[in-house]
Amino acid sequence: MAIAKNPKRNTPSSGSEREADAFIAAVTAPSQTVRDKNKKPTIIRVDPDILERVDRAAKRLGISRSAFIVLSAAEKLERME
Repeated sequence: MAIAKNPKRNTPSSGSEREADAFIAAVTAPSQTVRDKNKKPTIIRVDPDILERVDRAAKRLGISRSAFIVLSAAEKLERME
């Protein structure tokens, strides 16, 4: 049986990998910053049973707990107006 060298792999050098990471961060970061700039953080107290239901519903919709609560509040406000 002959012994052969491992083939060269086409892996990016650490420099180009860092450049790619920087590019991705630059493209995605501004939109997140702009979105969060207009939002105010708040603390609310929620019954554990309700919070569990909120978490399950948010997971079903594929959104965060925060997004679910904001959407729910917005829908309620629309119905009230």
